[in-house]
Amino acid sequence: MTFSERIEQINLLILNHQLNEADEALGFLSPDSMTEKRIHAHFKAICTFHRGEIIRAKSQMEAAITQFGENVNVLRDLLVCQYHLQDMMGFRANLTKLENVLNEKQDMLCQRTLLECELMAGKFLEEEARLKPALDFYDRALSHAGNPSQRLRVLIQKARWHALYEPNDLLSAYYREMISVPRTKLSRDLQVELEHSLVLIELRLIGSDHAWQRIQRIEPELNESDKRLMVFDFIEGALSQDFELDAVVLEKMNSFTNLDPYEQYLARLVKGSLHAMMMVHELALLAPQLPWASYLRLLCLAANLETSASTRFELNRKIQLLIRSHDAKTQALWNLRLKQALQSPEIRVEYSARARNVAIQGRYVDLSKKKMGLQLLEGLAAKPELAVDEAIQLLWQSSFTPEHYHRLRMGVHRLNTLINKVTGLGKIIEVDSQMVKLRPEVKIRRADEAVL
Repeated sequence: MTFSERIEQINLLILNHQLNEADEALGFLSPDSMTEKRIHAHFKAICTFHRGEIIRAKSQMEAAITQFGENVNVLRDLLVCQYHLQDMMGFRANLTKLENVLNEKQDMLCQRTLLECELMAGKFLEEEARLKPALDFYDRALSHAGNPSQRLRVLIQKARWHALYEPNDLLSAYYREMISVPRTKLSRDLQVELEHSLVLIELRLIGSDHAWQRIQRIEPELNESDKRLMVFDFIEGALSQDFELDAVVLEKMNSFTNLDPYEQYLARLVKGSLHAMMMVHELALLAPQLPWASYLRLLCLAANLETSASTRFELNRKIQLLIRSHDAKTQALWNLRLKQALQSPEIRVEYSARARNVAIQGRYVDLSKKKMGLQLLEGLAAKPELAVDEAIQLLWQSSFTPEHYHRLRMGVHRLNTLINKVTGLGKIIEVDSQMVKLRPEVKIRRADEAVL
């Protein structure tokens, strides 16, 4: 049996949590080349990690990089250690490094390494609340899946992402494919990930009863941490979709004794033991303890459940501040988790024809080279919805032609893009075949020329 074949067997033992057998098998290996020695050191560190000795595993991986040089697989698993140790500065620096390697050297990586690293990059970007880049990496990984087993691994993550953030027509197709997979050939870890994803899909597409029944069926096979994962993600999903929590769910939630900070806060929300001021204070304390995605999910949930208008407004402003630096798609996805009353905070826009700029949320967008954009904003200030014919007449003193309509669409796109680069806001002007209009929350007025 070759070295690579033995490593495959060891990997399977680790995935099934047969760590003593994996350690024994590693002890019998005799690596010859530098590559084999690096792989051997790497897998010893993976075993250490799965035993819960995360600090030691991190040191072993760093030592492997020092001794054998940079390797994308070791970097990926070093990120896992840093994430679990909440070494967020080191984690984010290495995540950027991993992104760069996967973008710049993807043609140099073998198919399996590329897929596994793209999948892990997607997970970590999702944890960082960067939802659109995460989905991009899941899509890339799916395109690189070379067999049904690899496809399933990616599909579990991609389907879970859609169930959480953007349900679409493909989600039902993913679900059909996933429920038909035989469980007998799956590693224990993959079985848990599959069931977790199915719970979230059923909660989204079918309802809370069906999803809870799945949790009850698989509960005897789960360890304590996996049970908590299933139960609290079910609770967060049910609350975000306005489902009532049955007594059996509350009983299960109360049966856990050791909760992490995310679970503790969620449990207190369910019990109604957080008053408005305490809610905001405790959320502030949670920021250093949680990944950004978990933190934002709690913020959105708290804002949706809060009855105090001032507290809701404060929470929403905090959410908008945290997501403003992300791309427009990611911002839109986070805003979709808010109820309608919170999705559209007023956006005030002040334009100055004399200074040829526009001020939005304290930032100035230079329109000195965007005469059309300035004219269009002036027209929309007077009338927030313009027929396409009106907009063309305003801008070019012409009647409708396909060429003018194309110029109008491109001009609106460029103006939205320019504003997004400076302010981080999504598009503030919408255009279709009939109308050019401001988003409902956008309010435009002419600035005081003396002030500007």
